[in-house]
Amino acid sequence: MNDKNSLVSVIVPTYNSARFLPESVGSILAQTYHPYEIIVVDDGSTDNTKEVLRPFMQRIKCIHLEQNKGSPTARNIGIQAARGAYIAFIDGDDLWFPEKLQTDIGHFSQHPDISMVYSKHLNIDEKGVVSDGAVKKRLPSGKIFIQLFSEQNFILTSSVVVRKEVFETTGLFDEQLFNCQDWDMWLRIAFSFQVAGINKPLVKYRHNPGSLSKNRENVLKYQKQVIDKTYTAFKDTTCGISEKLYQKRLASHHAKAGRYYARTGKKRLAHENFRLSLKHDPLNLRTLRYYFQCW
Repeated sequence: MNDKNSLVSVIVPTYNSARFLPESVGSILAQTYHPYEIIVVDDGSTDNTKEVLRPFMQRIKCIHLEQNKGSPTARNIGIQAARGAYIAFIDGDDLWFPEKLQTDIGHFSQHPDISMVYSKHLNIDEKGVVSDGAVKKRLPSGKIFIQLFSEQNFILTSSVVVRKEVFETTGLFDEQLFNCQDWDMWLRIAFSFQVAGINKPLVKYRHNPGSLSKNRENVLKYQKQVIDKTYTAFKDTTCGISEKLYQKRLASHHAKAGRYYARTGKKRLAHENFRLSLKHDPLNLRTLRYYFQCW
């Protein structure tokens, strides 16, 4: 634990995840890589989180917040408390494979130009049963900023390890973003640094019915905020976000929102989002079809 240059600080924000937290912490303690420190940030939990963490207290650092502040604040507090040269993230209901950190740090050692790594994952249900296989396509690597902006967020937070020095350039997580703050952070990192996707599953991502990510309307709202924020921040740079790309991204976003509202029977919201999509991309035949179907 004395070699700060190889120390990994593992940040575990958790809110009312006592049911899954011991297994999550246990998967960190089972890592084949050393040294690491575990920083659990209890984000104002009202369940028995303190009780289930008690057996681990000699092996973790726990920061208890009196009130629920949200995951970006919890992660920022963890980063600020971290002593390591690398920051790894895992949510309190996800699991790591034992070789996860060893694989990640090995990749950093072999590729000193890389500042952040992420990996494939397996989806599991509440009982830990694998619900489907890993992502089949190869993960993007290198200068992925434009691709990450143009597509949906394809980086799982619990798979990410970042050189801590990166945050001196990007700043910390945006605490005003109640959702999609991870996508916002990966975009800021990808704008300035090289990113590597590791094409093997190193994480088990738990699909929890009570998870915030299941609130689709909330996700759509914050995705739009991140799109606007990213364009505003980087439109006057040489990164490649042109007005044309921004308009195309808005059209894609509103079309996706329209299809969601159409599926859930909210015709007025579906029609409005298809209208906005066509405002940005008037000749999209698929969206035109959906638009007239919503009358």
